[in-house]
Amino acid sequence: MFKRKLLTAVALSVAAMSAFAGKAEPLKPYTGTLPPALQYAKTAAGLQVFKKFPALGGLDGWVVQDPSGKNVVVYSTKDGEALIAGMMLDKNGKNMSATYGEEHIPAPDYTEAINEFKAAPGVSVGNAKAKAEVVIVFDANCGYCKLMHKLIGPAVDAGELKVRYVPVAILGADSDIKGAGILAAKNPAAAIDGATAGRAETSTDKDLLAKVQANTNLMKKHGFNGTPAVLYAVKGKAGGDDTVYVANGVPNITEMFSRMGISGQTDKLKSDPALARFLR
Repeated sequence: MFKRKLLTAVALSVAAMSAFAGKAEPLKPYTGTLPPALQYAKTAAGLQVFKKFPALGGLDGWVVQDPSGKNVVVYSTKDGEALIAGMMLDKNGKNMSATYGEEHIPAPDYTEAINEFKAAPGVSVGNAKAKAEVVIVFDANCGYCKLMHKLIGPAVDAGELKVRYVPVAILGADSDIKGAGILAAKNPAAAIDGATAGRAETSTDKDLLAKVQANTNLMKKHGFNGTPAVLYAVKGKAGGDDTVYVANGVPNITEMFSRMGISGQTDKLKSDPALARFLR
């Protein structure tokens, strides 16, 4: 019971840090003495401890890894008797958990993930010659997937963005047959439009269902626990390596478009209040 509750708390720390892209040095196992609360958590929940640093409010911050392989920040009191997991805000409302994550946790390399998802069974929508491309891991029963489709619509319609939709089945008993229906579609754009409007076509073809399951397994392999998972690469400057950006959920569209060199398309979305928080 304790292990389950602790891992749930650690998951809240993951959520608190989901937006950061760390630039820290590679992690090494911590070899010093652990405070009692963290030592207990390490033993009971299988945490790995990597780093200690001073945190706000006189707390000690710790970089730990949960059994699923996710690196997160937790905090201990100075006496070591209490361990705290979750989002830390400063007096101005700044998410310090995200800040500490950026400072102390190296960003994962998602190059393999984006390449595997691009090669996975899916459908392509938009101008094939568009310079900007995004991969969306998509469940036809996912409300936020439908929102993502709506947010990128103007850029797709303008020919500035091409989209690779990779159907998975993690929500609803019929997600698999809806995903197979997308793969079977002769008109992928119409199939995605239909799915996001609640008119998804379905297919019970065994080969297509197997492909949807393979996509779902790929999603789990790379640690994505919800949809949409959004992946895109931005060319490095002066011949440098591409930077792969990942969001497990709907990203900040204004930021995403800016990185991709897409301009002006968010103005077409600002009239809808429901979309405003994704355009900040």
